[in-house]
Amino acid sequence: MAGVRRGATAVMRFFAPLIFIAIVVQIFLAGEGIFGIKHIQKLDDAKTLDPHKALGFILTEPVSILFLIVALLAWHPDRKVRRVSILLPFLTFAQDPLAWFGRWTGGLHPLNAFLLLLLYGWLTKRLWREARGSRAEPDARPPAAVQT
Repeated sequence: MAGVRRGATAVMRFFAPLIFIAIVVQIFLAGEGIFGIKHIQKLDDAKTLDPHKALGFILTEPVSILFLIVALLAWHPDRKVRRVSILLPFLTFAQDPLAWFGRWTGGLHPLNAFLLLLLYGWLTKRLWREARGSRAEPDARPPAAVQT
């Protein structure tokens, strides 16, 4: 089981920054879509937000489920990392319903996106710092004292 955990942690180490970058792209697509709207009465009719919606669907449905599976398989030994990595897919999945239900929940949609960006960034930093630390440990030991 330790090998599965190490492998899942390695996958999560690369998966988290990819999602971070995808969220940055999402923010760009949202801004581009909103500022691209011209003479449209209803926002739902705007085709300029289609790329944002499409990438959002991919992130909230299959990607968040895959990330949850990886996080559960990794079951990180650090309790804070484990809790954040398991919470993140649920917060990611919540993005979709927040956009459906109108103005007040829609106002939480971008706030949750920035929270996701912050948490995926934090998780990425922790996982990579931990990976660098575990590789540096064998070299960091002082040489054994020579007995004469």
